[in-house]
Amino acid sequence: MMQTWSQNLVALIQWFAPADFILTFDENCGPMQDIVQRDIKTGDVHGLVFPKRIIVTSNHQIYADWVYIWCIAYLGKAHGVLKILLKSSLKNLPVYGQSKKGDQSLWLVLFPEGTVVSPSTRKRSKDFAELNNMHDNRYTLLPRSTGLRLCTTTLADSIDYIYDFTIGYSGIKPNDIPEQVYTIQSVFFFNFYPKQVHVYVRRFKVDAIPTSDEADFNQWNLERWKEKDELMDHFYKHGVFPSNPVVASTEESRVVDVPIRLNSSIFDLARIWVFIVPYLLVLKKLLLSSSGTV
Repeated sequence: MMQTWSQNLVALIQWFAPADFILTFDENCGPMQDIVQRDIKTGDVHGLVFPKRIIVTSNHQIYADWVYIWCIAYLGKAHGVLKILLKSSLKNLPVYGQSKKGDQSLWLVLFPEGTVVSPSTRKRSKDFAELNNMHDNRYTLLPRSTGLRLCTTTLADSIDYIYDFTIGYSGIKPNDIPEQVYTIQSVFFFNFYPKQVHVYVRRFKVDAIPTSDEADFNQWNLERWKEKDELMDHFYKHGVFPSNPVVASTEESRVVDVPIRLNSSIFDLARIWVFIVPYLLVLKKLLLSSSGTV
């Protein structure tokens, strides 16, 4: 059921807010031939390879971030095992941790900032940084470390890597508040959505992260978020995330352009329509309401 429901999310993007992923993989993610799956005839990307069990962290630009992350999981054939961890869900961590290596697949997604960037949250982040004599970020909020550290220590026996996504959307300017540009309503109901979703992917080995000491882990997390803010600065200046140029004919580019769309059979698509119909009814009602014809 979860797998079909999450395919529904991909279908919603494909049909109502069509966009391309521009995925940039940091060199610490490994060789591109081990990451990207291509069609033999066309060369088009049809899948991505991730470990069976991972923790995923991401900056939080807009409320639809989680939908796009689910679409990445779809490319990795992990859309049926993705779980977004909210503060109230921390009590479930022991359950996730019961599965050892080689058992149940898992994508555990966290937003360490806790919420999207807004004028009020940006001010709180700035005030906290000043109060504690810390570096403040411009495009991201200072991250919280408690939840991520708890996840990492609890799942250390069954997860080897944390994957970090830095997300940037086309059409957003440096001084914009992203959520004020692309709301859930504008993306899915009012035909105003990002045409490109840029994601910079990094990978960190869990056993190299200082999880045993709270202060050390907090500093490690802050440093990663400072790097993330620098990535966002590059994105807003150049419209893309940084990538090393391809210097050898045998070397594959670390930037991959992938349209967000289903790779499913006709039978799977037919099943998805069962889930899509309620959304269409809501869309019709909203459109009629906005035109004053209800």
